[in-house]
Amino acid sequence: MRLESLYIENFRCIERCDIELSPGVNCIVGDNASGKTSFLEAIYILGRGESFRQSRLGQAICHGSDALTIRSRLNNHEGSRHRIGCHVTRQTHRLKLDDQAETRRYDLISVLPLQHIDPNVHRLLEQGPKYRRHFLDWGVFHVEHAFFPAWRRYRRALKQRNRALRAHRSKHQVIAWDAELVQQGEIIDACRRQYLEHIKRRLPVTARQLVGDDELDLTYHPGWRGDEGFGHAMASSLEQDLRAGFTQQGPHRADIRISIASTNARDWVSRGQQKLLTAALLLAQADILQSTRGVQPVLLLDDMAAELGETYRAALAAEIERLGVQCFLTFLSPDLIPRELSETRMFHVKQGRIATA
Repeated sequence: MRLESLYIENFRCIERCDIELSPGVNCIVGDNASGKTSFLEAIYILGRGESFRQSRLGQAICHGSDALTIRSRLNNHEGSRHRIGCHVTRQTHRLKLDDQAETRRYDLISVLPLQHIDPNVHRLLEQGPKYRRHFLDWGVFHVEHAFFPAWRRYRRALKQRNRALRAHRSKHQVIAWDAELVQQGEIIDACRRQYLEHIKRRLPVTARQLVGDDELDLTYHPGWRGDEGFGHAMASSLEQDLRAGFTQQGPHRADIRISIASTNARDWVSRGQQKLLTAALLLAQADILQSTRGVQPVLLLDDMAAELGETYRAALAAEIERLGVQCFLTFLSPDLIPRELSETRMFHVKQGRIATA
């Protein structure tokens, strides 16, 4: 899927813009605090129904305005077209896909897959498991169709079980949710494992282009202890759950260990190389989505040159070019745009005003 146009009104420092976009590489150039990241954030909201900056979109409305609007026209290589939009007031938040009476975040995520690489993307390696679960589940959602229904049912059952634990209800009332948790949890686990095999097959090629020949390995931890299955783990941890007041084992506690040359990746190299490694993981996901589902995700890469020397910028640009997806890249200066990126369309951003170069 590709964005043909982008309309923004009263969003952060951007009072209004209405531009046509390139189906390939779009470079957004401007000084710090000029509105480059807001440009990417607007696209992110169209694809995720939420911001990567804050939870309340009403706080992003321009000072002195009552509402913000973001909308776009989309198309894919098969000729399918969509209209997608978001309208936010101080009190309401409304998403719109085509002429649907009610649009959910699920609808946006399905029609506009986005990969976002920001300056803090190294968190995937350095911080807690939730970042790595989010990375994994983005791909599983788009590739394994059984995943989302199982995940939704699992989350519902987990919420009810935890509520029973917090209320100190009887064991019978707590374990009443176990069968549903185990059934859906095993589907989630199977989908994740199958998708991780896709990544392991695809990643070495992408990673070699970016981080060299050191052996890269991903180890999956399902979120429960022991080799006798999720059901046995649930039964074994019941007394601990009763004391703790929440469910301590399950797919909601899963993690991935990412290592290079048998060393934890977060202890491996510089921040710039960590950024490259994380970019390799995300680009491998984009490649998998194209090869397995025939879907081209949109790539958002904020401050591409940050912490990367010219050689690494060239390697990353070459990999982006090879993928052939629509992408939006921000730079402080046109001089930082790698020569490896061909047929780029440039936009200059200054004090919230966006102009085609």
